[in-house]
Amino acid sequence: PDRPPARPLDAAMDLSAICEALQATQQPDGEARKKAEQLLDQAAANSPDALVAALAGVLASGGAQVADPLRQEAAVILRQLVNGLATRESIWGDLKPETKTQLMTQLLRTVETDASSVVRRNASQVAVAIGNKVADSFEELQKEWPEILPFLSKHTGSGVDATMRVFALKMLKDLIPTVGEGLLAQGAHAAQMLGAALADQAPEVRAAAAQVALEIVEDLERETAAPVVEVISALVATLQALATPDTEELLKEVLEGLIAAVESEPEFFKEAKCVKELSETLLQIASCKGEAFGEEDVRHSAMEALMALTLGLEEDVSKAEGLPLLEAVVKVNVSWMLEVEEDVELWTKEGKDKDEDECDGDAVGIGEENLDRLAETFEEETLMPIIFKVIRAVLQLQDATWKTARACVMALAQVAEHLEEEAWVAQVVEFIAQHLAHAHPRVRYSAFWALAQVCYDQAPDVQAAHHETLLPAIVTGIDDSNIRVATVAVSAFAALGEELDAEDMEPQMDDLLMRMFNRLHAGESRALQEHCLSGIAVIAEASEENFTPYYTHVIPMLKQVISKCTKEEERSLQGKSFECVSLIGSVVGKETFLPDAHEIMSVMMPLAKDGFAADDPRRESFHEAAGKIASTLGKDFKPYVEMLLPSIFNILKQRPAENPEDDDDADSLDENLQLLGLKTSVLEEMEEALELMDTLVKALEGDFCPFLPATCQNLLSLMDMQLSEGLREKIFTTWEVIAGCAHEAAHNGLIDPSVVRELVTEFLKKTVGAMMSLPKCDELSESTCTTLQAQALGCSLVIRKAGKGILTRDGVKDIAAVIAQLLDGVPCPENTPSEPGILRRRGRPVLDEDSDGDEIEPEDETPVSAQSVRFTLCDMIGALMRADPEAFAEVVLPTFMELVKTLVRPERQEQDRSLGFYLADDVVACMGEKSVPFWNGFMNEALVAMVDKSAIIRQFAASTIGNGAPQAIFAQVAKAAATQVQMVLQKQGERHRRRRAVKADAKQSALAVDACIRALGQICEHHDSQFGTDAGAAWDLWLSNLPLKYNADAGKAAHKQLVELFAKKHPVLTNTTPERLRAVLAVCTEIYRSKLSHAELDASIAQAVSGLGEEPLRTLCGGFKEKQQKKLEQMLKTTRAGA
Repeated sequence: PDRPPARPLDAAMDLSAICEALQATQQPDGEARKKAEQLLDQAAANSPDALVAALAGVLASGGAQVADPLRQEAAVILRQLVNGLATRESIWGDLKPETKTQLMTQLLRTVETDASSVVRRNASQVAVAIGNKVADSFEELQKEWPEILPFLSKHTGSGVDATMRVFALKMLKDLIPTVGEGLLAQGAHAAQMLGAALADQAPEVRAAAAQVALEIVEDLERETAAPVVEVISALVATLQALATPDTEELLKEVLEGLIAAVESEPEFFKEAKCVKELSETLLQIASCKGEAFGEEDVRHSAMEALMALTLGLEEDVSKAEGLPLLEAVVKVNVSWMLEVEEDVELWTKEGKDKDEDECDGDAVGIGEENLDRLAETFEEETLMPIIFKVIRAVLQLQDATWKTARACVMALAQVAEHLEEEAWVAQVVEFIAQHLAHAHPRVRYSAFWALAQVCYDQAPDVQAAHHETLLPAIVTGIDDSNIRVATVAVSAFAALGEELDAEDMEPQMDDLLMRMFNRLHAGESRALQEHCLSGIAVIAEASEENFTPYYTHVIPMLKQVISKCTKEEERSLQGKSFECVSLIGSVVGKETFLPDAHEIMSVMMPLAKDGFAADDPRRESFHEAAGKIASTLGKDFKPYVEMLLPSIFNILKQRPAENPEDDDDADSLDENLQLLGLKTSVLEEMEEALELMDTLVKALEGDFCPFLPATCQNLLSLMDMQLSEGLREKIFTTWEVIAGCAHEAAHNGLIDPSVVRELVTEFLKKTVGAMMSLPKCDELSESTCTTLQAQALGCSLVIRKAGKGILTRDGVKDIAAVIAQLLDGVPCPENTPSEPGILRRRGRPVLDEDSDGDEIEPEDETPVSAQSVRFTLCDMIGALMRADPEAFAEVVLPTFMELVKTLVRPERQEQDRSLGFYLADDVVACMGEKSVPFWNGFMNEALVAMVDKSAIIRQFAASTIGNGAPQAIFAQVAKAAATQVQMVLQKQGERHRRRRAVKADAKQSALAVDACIRALGQICEHHDSQFGTDAGAAWDLWLSNLPLKYNADAGKAAHKQLVELFAKKHPVLTNTTPERLRAVLAVCTEIYRSKLSHAELDASIAQAVSGLGEEPLRTLCGGFKEKQQKKLEQMLKTTRAGA
């Protein structure tokens, strides 16, 4: 029956009043419970002493007076009052001394004498909370609560009731972080007490003592915990004794403590000389069958403790004496992987559409994950021989079954990611390949799954070495009678095929496509159809125009799949179909695709109009497909833009909800975005919409102009929001694309230049206005720096894209004034790194590439800082220079040259000098002759700074020198500058050529060396006459240090310079010695079709090199490496084809 609401709690609250409140907190009625909690909060704030005294009275009122559940609730609330909650601070400091004493006395009395074990346990937890609250050490606890340590000493000793002893031991365990060090410093008493408890007849006492010992190991320094070593053997014996069904709960608790202790201090167990005994015990428990214990968690915990021990002592386990343990651990994990579902029909049915193995036991996944952890930790030369030894041994056992084969295949799949030696990878692939045609479908499935995994993990090497063997097996697998095997076979092809070209696939292409077409058409499962779509897309992308003959076969099927996907569970399949169609369309080209594109868009457009739910899997696919179709159709896509833009604008108009925390998807709020009130899914949708808009602008080019006003209006409105970092970057990118489109349209006479000026002005007004709200403080927060940097970068990009003549003279002057004000107002503390981030400035590094040829950004990028903001503001200055050089030279340049002169002084801090040379370099490069009158303020300083101790200063000082070389007046310092370069290369050149810079400081140094080499080339081209007889040596020094492999900007410029001089038949390069010409050709072959070049430069290289003639080339390049010889042949072939 419903109870009346609890009465208000006042300063004189009696037992009945507090009991009413406690009863209300346990009612199912949410409103009544909430009101009672509010009453307790009010009492805690207004009458804390009365509340605590009343709750202590509840604890004391046992028997028939107060029911145990209410007394238990009183203890819970007391603990919350002591510790505090997220919504309520601790009230302990607000209590009177007498209230604290009364509570502490009552808690110890309750723990010692109460008839209810539940109440006693809860009271003990309150006591521990108080102990940890009032003291930070053994000595301090003795002072603040003199009674508790003698209480624990009394009740943890022998001759005490087992239940009371357990309570005392558990209290001691929870107090170890506070009192542990002081407790062990008292002498041998603690170890003797633990030893006696570990020998007690009661298993619960032994378990509690074990947890105390393990807490000591976990929380205290190894040297401090040393006295516990003498009880470790007894602890292991306790583990062994608890390994029975009757005591498994106790065993689980001890194992959880052991896991924490081993993870914290694995070396302790080594020093205790118990690793062998402990690991054998854990192996014995972990090796039990699942039914040995009532709860699976028991052996799971044993396995985790075993893994923590093995991984934590990796160095010792890797030695010869430790390898038996590693072998045993591998073996037990493989045995866990045998616990799979035997019913093939059930397995097939449950995973048919989801392609997941949820019917297998948890042990299977744990075993697989553990092998991955072992491979991540141990060297492959240590682990791989053991893994192959184990799997070969288990396969030869008499009781080996298909489960054994499956476990062995999956074991290798888990470790493949971590292999580096090709020989081990080859063995793994060969073993997996042997099982692709196994008699049991679950083994075949695992083999194809493992193959896909290895292809992803070891791309492109596996594809290059094994595709001829694997492709026929995959063709057979796609025809498998088991739907799940066929599905994963197609998935394996997609993984393998992503790194193959059409020539590699050609022998099997017809068979692959026909089988995937058939499977797609049959519609046996959504998972299989989706994988077929991915597989078909892989072939189409690799085949390019050669896919056209298959076009008429696949497009009708895809349109049929799209039209049939009407159910909610089929949305993902429909989305994948959109993606596949759009990719195939981009491959075969507009002429072939256009009629079908209109038909596909007629299906897609209603979806855009209706919008997508947050969890609709088609949303991302739709945006990607629409963008790809737009790119293929170009201006023919214009009719759909008119229909698409309203839906894009609707997405961008989404604004924060009033109560985002009440949203059903509240847990999907991205971190730091709570104040935005937008869910992650909404932010992602907005970013996708902006990316699609960028694509539409690029596809339509000038034909997008009619849509510019509405687009800009929506973007300006969006900029009024508080934006996430990702969304802000997308918006600025979109503005950049729009500015570029408007510039080209104005250049081609499609719109008046005033339109470009207007949209750029509105963007700058909004953005620069926001930048001026910089807070006045000694140091900017990271979020403020991130916002300001993004705004400055956005302005730079938009100004550059808009082109010359768009900003008015006053506009250039006003923006420059804001930049000067910001540079003066951004505080840069001395501890700020002088490097703003090598990807946030000019002179950035050449990035590594992944297997797809996509650039990989470094993971250790310097955090955003005041320095990175200042560099980005200088980039804005560079954009203004290029927007109107004449106006800039007249109204801005003198002011900023004074700033440069101040910044580069030797006595200034490194952050300022690097900034000064960064700005000087850009001014000299852009303004050229107009910068010469100001050279006295920085050029001599740059010459000296070429050998500065700071890499970033060296880089931009050298770049300043090089960019000054084209000016005639530079002849005065040409010889001195060349001497500085020579000093740098003598000191660092050999190391620079031989070693690959990996660490951040090494990369910064390499960027600076490359800048010096680039400067030398510029000096040689314009002033080699200053060197007299040393001119040839200067040119040879330059050539011997090419190509530039680190500094992307310097490399691009230096390589272009070399090719242009070569093409013009510069006499020093082509008419002197064969050795020098051979050096030029060596550089050209190295950069040709590499990440150090680009398509336009490749064409120039091919033309210049081929111009020497085939026979002279073969004579000159006879000693080149095979790779260089192949590139020469490619150049000649390209030139012949273009003739």
